[in-house]
Amino acid sequence: MKTLQVSKFKARCLGLLKEIRDTGEPLALTLRGETLAIIQPPGSGDIHRRETVAETLQRIHPLLLAEDADLEPPARTARRPSATTPFPSED
Repeated sequence: MKTLQVSKFKARCLGLLKEIRDTGEPLALTLRGETLAIIQPPGSGDIHRRETVAETLQRIHPLLLAEDADLEPPARTARRPSATTPFPSED
């Protein structure tokens, strides 16, 4: 990641913003040697960008497959006792 002093950024702002967009490389702005801000290209970790339906489905696809396996009906086993005789007699 490149770093640049804020004063130099002010002089070349528009050109640097286009460069960030074109190269995809973020730029750290410094003020007196400390990082003041980091400028990132659009779409790279933008927390305010909404996820598309296709992206959501792709992300949760493994979860849907796991749920499908759980939803299979259980295999038929021996006949269950009826509700009128919940406790089978001990023979």
